[in-house]
Amino acid sequence: MRHAWTIAKNDLALRARDRSIFIIGLAAPLALAFIFNLVFGAGISDVGETITFDVGVANLDGGPIGEAFAGVLDSIASGGLLNVTVFDSADAARTAADEGDVGASFILPAGLSDSILGGADATIEVVGNIDAPTTTQVASSIADQFGLGVRTANLSVATAMATGVLSPQDAIAAAGETGTAPAAIEIGTVEAATRQIDSATYFVAGLSIFFLFFIAGMAVTSMLEERREGTLMRLLAAPINRKSITFGKSIASVLIGLVSMTVLVVTSTLIMGAEWGAPIGVALLVAGAVLAVVALMTFAGAFAKTAEQAGNLQSIVAVTMGMLGGTFFPITQEGFLGKLSLMTPNAWFMRGLGELAGGGISAALPAFFVLVGIAAVAGTIGLYITGKMLKP
Repeated sequence: MRHAWTIAKNDLALRARDRSIFIIGLAAPLALAFIFNLVFGAGISDVGETITFDVGVANLDGGPIGEAFAGVLDSIASGGLLNVTVFDSADAARTAADEGDVGASFILPAGLSDSILGGADATIEVVGNIDAPTTTQVASSIADQFGLGVRTANLSVATAMATGVLSPQDAIAAAGETGTAPAAIEIGTVEAATRQIDSATYFVAGLSIFFLFFIAGMAVTSMLEERREGTLMRLLAAPINRKSITFGKSIASVLIGLVSMTVLVVTSTLIMGAEWGAPIGVALLVAGAVLAVVALMTFAGAFAKTAEQAGNLQSIVAVTMGMLGGTFFPITQEGFLGKLSLMTPNAWFMRGLGELAGGGISAALPAFFVLVGIAAVAGTIGLYITGKMLKP
């Protein structure tokens, strides 16, 4: 093992003098992640952010129905879903919606309560901004649900009066208590089947493991280069166990990968505001991802005869894994493509980060164990095949 560490330290010294390792391992993934987040980040919902819809209301009624509707809006706003702006006139509410100051406005006309309590039809007007269709749909749903509650209350009152349960005086009071019905929208926490990390973290994580493939491939390509240059023959002639050579090369790739990923995690957190989660969980997933990628690239490169062939094979594997694993865009876990993506360490690394963000360290452990399993299987086969090229 002492010889393996000596070979690893020698490889690390050689790679440190190669500026390309800093570009591939640090500069390129960080720069591309920043660009991807800038261009595509809006298409991925950020985790932990509350969705708030800006609405306005012009309550010209002044009666019990208007008060009940205002109470519903206050209840929803207290849950963080709505940001309500009150206007003094219908024109002001319409103008605010037209100019985009709010996404939609509610207009309760004067005499609304009198019309409803008198048995006549009445309308709550919803004015939406053309550029805020979601807010308009939410506002329309709230108005529709409230109207349904009012109709239900009126029907109940009419039935009670017809059967003699309520007197006309009590019926008016009961109709005015429409707002005491359950809220039109209930705000609460729902456990999602698929957890998702924020856009900045997503792109940094995806691109960092993508470029990690090119760093990890150096374990095999360096041996092939040394065989071509003759230095590998001198190593084999020395009193060194052949396994120490392969282990030493692999250790160097693992250490470079760990340093690269660690620097990317810290830098992206400070510069881009990425939120990776609990440090222990992140450390486990990073270690598992590095081991899995190094093992896969050792396995892929073991079938090559030259360093050029190894580089080409490893590039094909890296791009294929990146596309299937969701490096450049999210892939749903449902369907054939979702199942196929779980064959890649990329997908398990991203999935582990999502579980870590939503459920803590224990939730990320299955992804860590899968990554270690990939490393064990691919690494064992890859090191066995690679060992055959170590012939004096």
